[in-house]
Amino acid sequence: MPEPPITLTEVAAVFAAVDGGEGVPLTEEVLDLSFYDLGHDSLTVLQALAVLGDRYGVHVGKELVVDAETPRLLLDILQRLADWSRSA
Repeated sequence: MPEPPITLTEVAAVFAAVDGGEGVPLTEEVLDLSFYDLGHDSLTVLQALAVLGDRYGVHVGKELVVDAETPRLLLDILQRLADWSRSA
């Protein structure tokens, strides 16, 4: 049975926990804005990626911070990694 996709709600909750609620909450309306514009620095993104990687059993390299400039791109990358990990 396939696992459900990683959701924006889950990613938003991790970012809120990591940044203490200081950045703009991740919602559908801000999916295409950069993390920087949303008040999330690269350290916050790295910390969130580590938590999400552990949660979904995928290795999320720090180089993804450059590739995952927006919440939409991050969700896409995480989902692809999770799908690949499940099929391996």
